[in-house]
Amino acid sequence: MKKTIIRSTFYLVILSVIAKALSFIVRILLARKLSGDAMNYYSLASSTMVFMITLAQMGIPNALSKVIAQSHNPHKPLKAAIFLSVCSNVIIIMLFLFAIPFMAHVILKQDVILPVLYAILPLIPIVTISGILKGYLFGIQRHMSATACQLFEEGSRIIFLLIIFDRYPLLDAVSMARLAMISISVGEVFSSIYMLLSLLIKKRTPLHVPALFHDLQRKNFDEVLHVSIPMTGSRLIGSLTYFLEPIVMVYGLSALQSQAMINAYGSVNGYILPIITMPSFLTITLSNFLLPSFTYHYTRHHEAQANKLFTTILGCCFLVGMGCSVICYFYNEELLQLFYHTNKGALLLKQMAWPFALYALQPPLSSMLHALSLSKKTVSDTLAGSLIRIGCVAFLSSQIGPAALSIGITAGMLVTTLMHAFRLFFAFRKAYS
Repeated sequence: MKKTIIRSTFYLVILSVIAKALSFIVRILLARKLSGDAMNYYSLASSTMVFMITLAQMGIPNALSKVIAQSHNPHKPLKAAIFLSVCSNVIIIMLFLFAIPFMAHVILKQDVILPVLYAILPLIPIVTISGILKGYLFGIQRHMSATACQLFEEGSRIIFLLIIFDRYPLLDAVSMARLAMISISVGEVFSSIYMLLSLLIKKRTPLHVPALFHDLQRKNFDEVLHVSIPMTGSRLIGSLTYFLEPIVMVYGLSALQSQAMINAYGSVNGYILPIITMPSFLTITLSNFLLPSFTYHYTRHHEAQANKLFTTILGCCFLVGMGCSVICYFYNEELLQLFYHTNKGALLLKQMAWPFALYALQPPLSSMLHALSLSKKTVSDTLAGSLIRIGCVAFLSSQIGPAALSIGITAGMLVTTLMHAFRLFFAFRKAYS
């Protein structure tokens, strides 16, 4: 069992490293090709994109992986997930379509960002399809296929961006930001095509579309919703925080102060956070592997295998997080120069390095809480961290300026991670007492 876990973890790590390398090439490409204004527009629209996608997905992809892992008939949860996703996507897209002008003019106070926001519309159903396919693959223990799809996603994005920026080198800032947003849709399309072909080749999915929903029962929907709703709550709070942050940070500030905060926001989200959260590519992949695998063994009373799986993955995540923090602390200027050809934000990267070593533990801790049916606890933990983050930005922006962003982000992350750890500690203590 130990050799199997280590071998599976090793293969997932290799695929994740390659996928992250491609993902970072995308970020480097955007950082070097987008102008400062284009990066600001793209960062502002990205917060809205994350919020809309969270609403549309309803936490179904991750819930699907758990429900399928503990089910003897994986097709029924899949059908229920498809039906729920179609309904939520139609509602969210219609509401978002009418809300876009209001969001650009009133909420974000950037009328020029309209084309970038409209580019999010096709992304919503595409990401939902990709998420369902990935959740299904994880649920039936096809972890390699679910992880390998990231290679096609990032690779296709790189090719698309290279072709576009080569053909149209003199685009304005808004058009560049819009194409950067469209590139996400391109990547998700190729990722979905790969996963669908992988499933069809193995003949593991139903092909008779007219008969897709005829055998569904209410309990099939309840199984998915019982897990997805708490997951949605947790993710919705996080994405809502990300959505509200740029709004709160400029509230009550002068035009000059607002522009300084927007520039800092683009720098933090466009340059610093991608580097300091680099371990997330691995920790999220391992967490996606942990949730269905732990559930599979735990529901079949294989406690020893389940606990071994958890400790192995948590240890790997901790080592990766510490390694990244060490590199960011001692080589902050070199990293920024290497990836972005600038030293801007080097001191901030150094200051945030050590606290963010714990960020690598957040995904596996969250997955364990979901696996132990403690999903509702993750909602309150995420809410506490988000309130701390928004509170710091809201009350400190006028006093210390852009530094409020780093303080809020760090404090919110630490609160959520530590609360997850304490809840899991007491849950294990209660289970084995």
